[in-house]
Amino acid sequence: MNKKEPKGEVFEGRTSEMKDSPWLASEDLMGLGDVPVSIEKCLKHKNVEFDKGRREDVVYTLALKGKKKQLVLNSINRKTLVAKFGTNVKDWADQKVHLYVDENVRFAGKTVCGIRIK
Repeated sequence: MNKKEPKGEVFEGRTSEMKDSPWLASEDLMGLGDVPVSIEKCLKHKNVEFDKGRREDVVYTLALKGKKKQLVLNSINRKTLVAKFGTNVKDWADQKVHLYVDENVRFAGKTVCGIRIK
């Protein structure tokens, strides 16, 4: 008895295209070096569910001009933005920053890759 092999189309894109998420992840930027972006605006989201069922009551993100995915703001990236542009979030709009992947980010007790702003 011969099993019929499933047919599919060849995919040669980036692995980040395999994951449907509204949030920018380190995998989206790996291998790209410093990525210049412009901040469009800061957004506040309520009752957000992330991968593996992790939930947050409130999450702040940056919408980036010309990008589909938003960058979730962690405390380090927020402090970087405050140091560069001040504490008034509306002043962050139209500012240019670079995003890069840091391979030594601590998250939930583990060392992981994460996105940093410079």
